[in-house]
Amino acid sequence: LFLPSQILSVREDPRLREQEWGNFLHPDIRRAEMEERKKVGDFYFRFSNGESGADVYDRCTLFLDTLFRENMNGQTPKVDNILIVCHGLFMRLFLMRYFRWTVEEHHKWRNFRNGEYCVLEHNKETGSYELQTKLEEKKSEDEE
Repeated sequence: LFLPSQILSVREDPRLREQEWGNFLHPDIRRAEMEERKKVGDFYFRFSNGESGADVYDRCTLFLDTLFRENMNGQTPKVDNILIVCHGLFMRLFLMRYFRWTVEEHHKWRNFRNGEYCVLEHNKETGSYELQTKLEEKKSEDEE
């Protein structure tokens, strides 16, 4: 629990949104797209009028660049904790980008469920951030 005095700022960033799934299509077309997505993988498959996981990855990259730039510029107060609220695929792609996982490593993990959280903790000895949350592997290709 945080005290109001501990929260330096709150802001909304439109890049922190879930993958755009495109327009609502006829159920048969959507089913065909989902079958194709299974073959291609959720990272590269782009929905009609929507995004691919690679597109979301690009948004993660831009967000991460901004986060580092704003926290390293010396003009903003030094913070110990940053809370990012986002959807499951975005969170998984954020981790992929941050830890430089391959597409195959990304496909290994299931999406976070509603309300799940992920913790990256700063290791003062190495200066790096370490994943403290145990990720769950997908049980099947149908699982997100």
